[in-house]
Amino acid sequence: MIFSRYNYLKSSKKFGSFLFNTRTKFFVSLSECVYSKLIDVSDGHEFDVESLNLSQNIVEQFVKGKVFVETCEDDDFYELKKFLRYKQAFSQNRLGLVLVPTFTCNFKCPYCYEDNLPHLSMGNEVIDAIISFIKNKGQNNIDICWHGGEPLIAFDKIVSFLNRLNKENGLKLCSHSMVTNGFLLDEHKCKVLNSHRLSRIQITIDGDREYHNKSRLHKSGATTYDTIMANIENVFNYMPECHVIIRVNLHSENKEAFPKLYKEIKTSFGNKNYSINIAFVNDVNNSCRVACLADKGKAAYVRTLYESYGITDIDTPANPQIGGCTASCTNSYVIGPSGEIYKCWVDVGKKERVISNVFDGKLFNYIYSSYTVGSDMFSDDRCKNCVFMPICDGGCIIRRYNSKHFHIPYDPCPIDENDFLSLLELNYFKSTTNK
Repeated sequence: MIFSRYNYLKSSKKFGSFLFNTRTKFFVSLSECVYSKLIDVSDGHEFDVESLNLSQNIVEQFVKGKVFVETCEDDDFYELKKFLRYKQAFSQNRLGLVLVPTFTCNFKCPYCYEDNLPHLSMGNEVIDAIISFIKNKGQNNIDICWHGGEPLIAFDKIVSFLNRLNKENGLKLCSHSMVTNGFLLDEHKCKVLNSHRLSRIQITIDGDREYHNKSRLHKSGATTYDTIMANIENVFNYMPECHVIIRVNLHSENKEAFPKLYKEIKTSFGNKNYSINIAFVNDVNNSCRVACLADKGKAAYVRTLYESYGITDIDTPANPQIGGCTASCTNSYVIGPSGEIYKCWVDVGKKERVISNVFDGKLFNYIYSSYTVGSDMFSDDRCKNCVFMPICDGGCIIRRYNSKHFHIPYDPCPIDENDFLSLLELNYFKSTTNK
């Protein structure tokens, strides 16, 4: 047998030695004796299990947890994940559409990657063409997500499209979501969206009232925090089945304000239908005007939240995943206000990233294939033997594409080895203190 390359074997100064298998989530603390023996066989070469002089119980646990595997098993698992990823990527069972009804936005956030886009909104001819595009695709199951700009600025276009879609026999809206800044989400709009079964809505708050009003800037100069908080309450009141994702974009200037915001959210909304999601601001398009944070620091930050503030429900999951996104799935598209089609949300407004349009549906370039199979983790040799491969999506496809085609430097790995140890220490601490 061999010691699996998906074993994360580390010594913690606080808690001793850990072993975590990223494929099976097998997690155990080790005696120094067992840790030393595992270090000796961790070079990937075959060994005789009996030579380790471990108890039968420990050996059985290690075999069951895929700590010890047959020689080709890690490669087989890698190929299985690749197969499942591409099976998902090429699936034609559902049609996923991110619809951008307008480029216009009423905010001027300093980290926005859609800065300086023209003030365009969908016309009726584009809505008609999108309906035809859907019907020509031949899929009856549709996933819709509204994006922008700020989509609620073009609320009349959203309603017009949804009314048209509802009249089409045989088309089923399987999931319906929206990404909005929440400033225009009044009672009337909530009631209308509820009638169209909007099931998930993401709204961003970037800190407590004082910081948010400096960061999430309205173009008119108006403050936005109180309006957004009141409008989230509108969702709870008039869209009770709709889950609110409160997104907090963190960067070096506001990360210290999050605990105060967290307390305010919990005090205001209690146990209502929402979750809190933190995202580190990355400079995707070299247009960010704040000090960004690398995703690799997220685990350490979450640990600080727990240890310093007792915040327990902000997680960095370490679960095996297949991965994938709109950019990597062949039956998912981002449609702009003129009917132009992109493959990634961050490509919106870039003429050089348009792959087609809803009027003729013909592909114009190689981005479609390059995103799907040319820029994912399976196109990157560094990912195959990485210990984090089972729980990682391989990082951002667009950044890997930009690195390959335009030589823009990018570290594809979103997981830092030392931060992951910090995450395991946190999980171990939670498990021992909750007993």
